[in-house]
Amino acid sequence: MTVTVVMHGTLRRFLPEGAARATLHLRDGATIGEVLAELGAETAEHDTWLVARNEALAERDHVLGPGDVVDCFEPLAGGAGRATREAGPCRYAT
Repeated sequence: MTVTVVMHGTLRRFLPEGAARATLHLRDGATIGEVLAELGAETAEHDTWLVARNEALAERDHVLGPGDVVDCFEPLAGGAGRATREAGPCRYAT
C-alpha cells in the first residue's frame, strides 16, 4: 500500500533531500510509529510531536490504510500573555 507522509517545518530533515512530503510504499498493517521509525524520526526526543492521519489527530499505534496522509507537526509554544480584541488589529495583553 502507499501512504503520503508530510513533515512540517524543521521535521523535513527526516525526508529525502528535505522534501516536505514523500509517498511511501508500506506493508499492510503498518502503523504510524513504524513509519516514523523507518524514517529515523521516532526517538524519545521526538515523542511530543503531533501526528495526524487524514487531518485527525492519531496515536503512534494507529494502523494505516491505503492512501492515508500522515502529517507530522513539531510542538508549538505559546506566550504568557492573553489575546485581547481592541478596535483595529488584534493586540496582546501582557
